[in-house]
Amino acid sequence: MFYGLGNILGAGIYILVGKVVGVAGIYAPISFIIASLLATFTAFSYAELSSRYPLSAGESEYIQHGFNRKTLSLVVGLLIILAGALSSAAIIRGFTGYLDVFVEIPGNLTIAVLVLILGGIAAWGINQSVRTAAILTVIEIIGLSIILWVGGGAFAELPARITELVPGMDWGVWYGIFFGGLLAFYAYIGFEDMVNIAEEVKNPSRNMPVLS
Repeated sequence: MFYGLGNILGAGIYILVGKVVGVAGIYAPISFIIASLLATFTAFSYAELSSRYPLSAGESEYIQHGFNRKTLSLVVGLLIILAGALSSAAIIRGFTGYLDVFVEIPGNLTIAVLVLILGGIAAWGINQSVRTAAILTVIEIIGLSIILWVGGGAFAELPARITELVPGMDWGVWYGIFFGGLLAFYAYIGFEDMVNIAEEVKNPSRNMPVLS
């Protein structure tokens, strides 16, 4: 759960909020709602499939069982690897932006050091990887809690301003909302990461659907 939640919070909240707001504006919450509704179908599918085929190959394994086509399964597996590399790069690049606020370090150096550290932890073992993910997820949750606490007073204005969150019929507004939803969907890569460590879960047939 921590393994997936860490990516959802890290990518969705700490990295993507600014990008989604940039295209959807005040309607960014609607973009995230749309993305979460779409991700629900993914979550339910992965919950069912990971309980039936609790293997680390994830989607590639599901394709193999569903279509019995090794070529198609290989292509999907390679695409998952590419998507994982791109998503990791985006998250690490986002981290450098936060780090620059506190200390100026060349971005390339920060990225190289992070890749080496995280790669070393992954090579060390799954227990170490999950423990690290759990610690970082707790830190992320604490950070969000602080933000909510500091800005908590603004929630008192929400009832009076709730009508501002209702979009009109302007196509340009809805284009921004749906494009923001497309970006926000990236936040839910945690579901994919969870099924790819199904082999490491105790009693995955029962626990994977619960965790998903």
